[in-house]
Amino acid sequence: MKIIDIKKEKIGLTRIFNFARKESVLLLADGEEFILSRADDFEAEVEAVRNSAGFQSFLDSRMKCRTRFPIEDIEKEVEDELKAESETGHQHKAE
Repeated sequence: MKIIDIKKEKIGLTRIFNFARKESVLLLADGEEFILSRADDFEAEVEAVRNSAGFQSFLDSRMKCRTRFPIEDIEKEVEDELKAESETGHQHKAE
């Protein structure tokens, strides 16, 4: 799996799609993660991710983060945001 931090690597979409034609691409953007892969190759991709040393290293580095949030807190936050959106008709931007 190719990992691209779009803040550090200035790569155009054409080049990103060229990478994705060969292997899945993990895009890192402002603390969010997106995976780009061929739509018809999902099953093979799951197997490739399991066997990807780079992806496993990425997961290991994330596990080192000691900050944990109880699922109940996350659910309440999501419910509160959805309620606020429905009351105001505005969507809140994720932080």
